[in-house]
Amino acid sequence: MLTDQQFQECLAELKVPRVDSWELFLDHHGFKVYRKALPNTALYEYKALGHYPDVPAKLLADVFTDLEYRMTWDKNMVGFKKLDHGVIHYTTKFPWPLSPREYFYEQTTHEPKPNHFCVSSQTVGKTRATDGTLQNFYSSNNYKSMVTLVPSSPYSTPSSGGASSLLAVPGLSGAAASSISLPTPGSESASKVFKLPPPNKSVRVEEYRQDVVMVPSEDDKGCYVWFGYFDDPKGHIPSSIVNWATKSGIPGFLKGIQDACLRRAATAGPVRDRPATPDSGIEA
Repeated sequence: MLTDQQFQECLAELKVPRVDSWELFLDHHGFKVYRKALPNTALYEYKALGHYPDVPAKLLADVFTDLEYRMTWDKNMVGFKKLDHGVIHYTTKFPWPLSPREYFYEQTTHEPKPNHFCVSSQTVGKTRATDGTLQNFYSSNNYKSMVTLVPSSPYSTPSSGGASSLLAVPGLSGAAASSISLPTPGSESASKVFKLPPPNKSVRVEEYRQDVVMVPSEDDKGCYVWFGYFDDPKGHIPSSIVNWATKSGIPGFLKGIQDACLRRAATAGPVRDRPATPDSGIEA
């Protein structure tokens, strides 16, 4: 979730991009897409800056977070399911012959200023530090707690109690995890346990984060967008396939969501009210 300082930095970057340490990866459909290598890995993080002249910020936020509607326009989406504790299970296609990828993540939506929207999504479980190292921490809503990874066994039970008892099980990889202890807002010592469904034919993505800031344009008919993205798709995927999939997938998504917004504006009634998320950490 974006802090107030990060939100202000995104607003500033929409006016004056800060891309000295970034590589221009793609320039398409009114958006410039940049990427930067993550230290000590073969992975990249991405950010995109652009403008939709005909899609208001509120409409874009509505369509962006409406997964039911997304099923009608995103050809790569396999499906989704809302699980306990606000966790979303999302499955997407990958280029043939790669297996589909599945994500377990939480999403928050905020309106820190009128018609200014922030949408943040992050997988439950592990997160990667700025030096590229993988950590068993879960961080959100200005609180932090360790993550409990429990072996998939009928004889094992999740840990409970304070943060000191929520250490990762030694020697256990994230792929073998069957449950995760999520922190409870307002208390670092409390936790709630979310049960991961058993693995299936999809590859489970353990690291994913996405932040989107949508700001109304001067005439309120369109919006400016700051978009940050990172995930580790897992598996030994050649860089040539990753580059091809990214360069074809990003333009398709940018155009697809714009078309979906215009269809909704032409056929639907009022835009849905965005649900407020308490304790956003962002001040108006």
